[in-house]
Amino acid sequence: MRYPLLAVLALVGHGAVAADDDTYRLMKLEQDVRNLEREVQTLTRQLDELKQQSVRAGERSTSATRSATAPETASSTTWLEAARWERVRPGMSELEVIGILGPPTSMRQEGAARVLLYAMEIGSSGFLGGNVELRDRAVSAVNKPTLR
Repeated sequence: MRYPLLAVLALVGHGAVAADDDTYRLMKLEQDVRNLEREVQTLTRQLDELKQQSVRAGERSTSATRSATAPETASSTTWLEAARWERVRPGMSELEVIGILGPPTSMRQEGAARVLLYAMEIGSSGFLGGNVELRDRAVSAVNKPTLR
């Protein structure tokens, strides 16, 4: 009788140790995930800063190499003028939109729609952004820039 009782006590004790071990492992994994999330945020911030520095350096080198007699090319900030957004109408082609607003900061495909994105970071916590949606190669929606 004594041995079966010891065996039962050993199994119960082993189960409690295993549960404590699982709890410890779960807490360790949760901490590792939090650390990785912080690291991703830091790396994302650093990448954004490097992109901004690269854009600024590119603008300086472009303006330095541009000839004084060369015609002025469309600025990447022409889309910031509200009057230009008023001129964009449904049915216009992508080239007409780019002629009015200038080249988009990025583009993406959303199902059957092609979206021209115009965005600019403002400070570290906000950005100004608008977009033009094209379906069948024609403007279907215009979302004027808003501060977000």
